[in-house]
Amino acid sequence: MKEKKAAQSLNKRITTRLLIMMLGMAVALGAISYVAIRSSFLNFYNQKAQQLVHIVADRTDWEKLKPYVETGVADEYAADLIEFYNSIKSNFSSDGYLYLFIPGDDSLTYLIEARTPDDDPSQISTWGDTFDYTEFEYTWLIPDVKAGKAHDEITLMKSDQYGAGLETWAPVFDANGTLQAMVEVDYLMPGFQRDLNSFVMRIIGVFIVLVAIVLLLMLSFLNRSVTKPITMLERSVSSYEHGELTLDITAYRKEDEIKNLAQSFSEMTHRIEAYTQEVQRASGERERIGAELNVAKEIQNDMLPNVFPAFPDRTEFDIYATIDQTREVGGDFYDFFMTDEDHIALVMADVSGKGVPASMFMAIARTLIKDRAQMGYSPAEVLRSVNDQLLEGNEACMFVTTWLAIVELSTGKGVAVNAGHQHPIMRRAGGKFELEIYRHSPAVAAMEGVRFQDHGFQLQPGDTLFVYTDGASEAINQQFELFGTDRLLAALNREPDASPGILLQDVRESILNFASGEPQGDDVTMLAFKYYGQNRENENWLG
Repeated sequence: MKEKKAAQSLNKRITTRLLIMMLGMAVALGAISYVAIRSSFLNFYNQKAQQLVHIVADRTDWEKLKPYVETGVADEYAADLIEFYNSIKSNFSSDGYLYLFIPGDDSLTYLIEARTPDDDPSQISTWGDTFDYTEFEYTWLIPDVKAGKAHDEITLMKSDQYGAGLETWAPVFDANGTLQAMVEVDYLMPGFQRDLNSFVMRIIGVFIVLVAIVLLLMLSFLNRSVTKPITMLERSVSSYEHGELTLDITAYRKEDEIKNLAQSFSEMTHRIEAYTQEVQRASGERERIGAELNVAKEIQNDMLPNVFPAFPDRTEFDIYATIDQTREVGGDFYDFFMTDEDHIALVMADVSGKGVPASMFMAIARTLIKDRAQMGYSPAEVLRSVNDQLLEGNEACMFVTTWLAIVELSTGKGVAVNAGHQHPIMRRAGGKFELEIYRHSPAVAAMEGVRFQDHGFQLQPGDTLFVYTDGASEAINQQFELFGTDRLLAALNREPDASPGILLQDVRESILNFASGEPQGDDVTMLAFKYYGQNRENENWLG
């Protein structure tokens, strides 16, 4: 019973969709036919009307017509011209109007209107009659009069009295080239819309009959070639759901896609069993790898100083750092350590690449930097040595952008080197945070023989240094806008005199509010160092 219902449902869906598709095609064909025929019809009559109006305008000599214009009394030229207008209407435009008029500001004045013997004289304007402009004339006629040109667009007129028609006109100039009058043709097309609709409906009717015939033939074919074979395949799938497979490939007589599908289904059932076993094994492997990555993340985080206050016995400075990782492990790192009793080293770095390779390169780079800095080298000498060592066997061509500074705590004198990293941000006591822009050196391990350049600076009590990786300034929101350095500076300047811990908290909240839940593609690492000098009194500065 279920199989019969399935077959009936499939037949019903196919019939419904085919019927909707065919009816849609009928409507589309009718619409396309209507637009195409209407456009073709209007183009034909518009070209005819424009040719006619140009012939009449060229024949009208304003200089010879002046006596008639001024008096309304037809001389020999005017009489011949009026006869010409009448013959044009009789031969070419009997279903319409042909007239010559003088355009004014708010109305037009008739000079000549062509007539035929069949016309009602009361409906024909004569010399001196006026006609007040409607919105139509203001929209179409007046711009052409001002421009002194003929009408070149298809302008369809619709009137309850006269029906559909086309209007066009052409200028008549005097000997000086000044526009004096306009010739207009109103080309009526009685029954145009009715005939057009009737023609299109006939097309749609014929198409619907053809659709019905084709639909019956297609349904018969689909039932024999698609519905029945699919019903057989559905029976086999149902049997597989109950743990058995009753699939007879020989029952599919035609070599077509459905038989291939049945064969593929049979082969698939065997692969599913093998795949299920593989998935179970792979799931266990993924759980093991995930656990190992979590351990690696803990190890990487433990490598970085993360207990604050970091130097509770030192009153000359306050320091705080954070790292928000997008993966279990990554390539961003910060570091700070005493190189002797009077000097502290500050490090902010970002390794190219992501994941485990970047984390391994980060661990090596951090160890080498700390080792060389504690030997008393200047920042430039430290990075030159680290650069040479990291290039050995660096087949992956990884590099690390690095900002390294060493500050003398007793005097506030500092030396920094920027190897391709973001510009540091400085706040002088009582002022605002601003970018410290100076020339960069290339990134560490980017090339051999690099001469890194030291940059000297002086810290005064109350000054604060802020360094970060590009994950902070390049955070994005749902509109794919970057957080940028301007928003970063604004976040820092919310509480410019706050402790380093509060500063980093303000920046982190600003980034999260800006992102509005949008996942970030890079780690966000920040470090703030506030210098107090040797005269600072003991206070609680946990931040």
